[in-house]
Amino acid sequence: MTDGINGLLEKNKEEIIGLGRRLFETPELGYKEYKTREILLSYIKDIELTDFEPYAITGFKATIGEGSPHIALLFDMDALPTKGHKLAANEDLAAHSCGHNAQMALMAAAFKAIYESGLLKETGGALSLMAAPAEEFVDFDYRKNLIKERKIRTFSGKQNMIAAGAFDNVDLVIGSHGNGLPGAVIETGTASNGFIAKTAIFKGVSAHSGAYPHLGKNALNAAILAIQAVGLLRETFRDDHHIRFHPVIKEGGDAVNTVPHRVKVETYVRGSTVAAINDANDRINNAFIYSAKALGCECEIEDIPGYLPSNYFEGADGYFHKRALEYLGREDLLTGGRTFASDDVADVSNIKPVLHFGFSGFGGSFHGADFHILDEEKAYLAPAKLVASTVADMLTDSENLTAAIKKFKPTMTKEAYVKSWLGLKVEV
Repeated sequence: MTDGINGLLEKNKEEIIGLGRRLFETPELGYKEYKTREILLSYIKDIELTDFEPYAITGFKATIGEGSPHIALLFDMDALPTKGHKLAANEDLAAHSCGHNAQMALMAAAFKAIYESGLLKETGGALSLMAAPAEEFVDFDYRKNLIKERKIRTFSGKQNMIAAGAFDNVDLVIGSHGNGLPGAVIETGTASNGFIAKTAIFKGVSAHSGAYPHLGKNALNAAILAIQAVGLLRETFRDDHHIRFHPVIKEGGDAVNTVPHRVKVETYVRGSTVAAINDANDRINNAFIYSAKALGCECEIEDIPGYLPSNYFEGADGYFHKRALEYLGREDLLTGGRTFASDDVADVSNIKPVLHFGFSGFGGSFHGADFHILDEEKAYLAPAKLVASTVADMLTDSENLTAAIKKFKPTMTKEAYVKSWLGLKVEV
């Protein structure tokens, strides 16, 4: 059966690569992925679905088959602002500089090939294709307005999908992300940081900066002092907590000859555990508030729940490793690493078992203006075969897979996650 599925993927290679290209050339920011959604739905339009549910404005969950095990193929839909990228021509400067187009193409291709093979009719179980918007934690003001309008409840697509119950009937999630490693390299179980996002408004008093600066209170100086104060805190952060702080000044003043009275800073506070994140965040908040006070200014801080540190499930990795070794040497199969970046699939992993892998085929720097697809077969076709053959092995070995899944240890229930991390009311 696996040979048949991979044969379908090979037969449709040009179509799959074309899908990846089209998605790469259609970058849209989170909750704006309308064209992206159309492309994906057009690709799976001939599939007879058991169920279809829309989620989080542009996201969806398309299901074939019934029963268990229920496996979900999860991917990100959004691009991110990337000034200078050749495709960042729209007003949002959106470009797929993080390779989410590859996730979409490979997962959609695997889903379609499994359907066309008739595998589920032989094995039972269910398979869902889950399209998640807004993984990139950007565009704060736009998303705050969506929350005010009650179109979403929280910033990220997967957070909204968790809260809405999209994962409730799923037994195992398979997720992916491109890596920046040369050649053909597959990673599994790479741990990721969590984070809290922060908006800080520094408030001072405006005055003529040449004639009467003594009458003003400089909010920009307060913001600069606050950032420097956090720099002096860095040596107090433990190495194994992997704290990361990377602010940007979104508003720095109105005119060069006027003392800035309002400055806006956005940042993340990342770390390897929730306790480490909260501890660092408290100290950074103090640095902001008291640096502002030292210069006669005020600082108002809004903390926004970001993503949890990962809790990836290793119990199903064996299925994936077996198939990965058919495509590459053991030295190119990496396990148990760490990235200091963050991903909202990690939130899912704290509640449901998630098999997460990284794959190659990219050039330039992730989130950079030079990012591009270096090798389309490595970025689209090879990982689609890996996913499809892994799912086939899992469904034909459902008894052992189910036993392995029972050993998964969530860090919290969905209800606790929604209430304690997202700070939302649990809807029944």
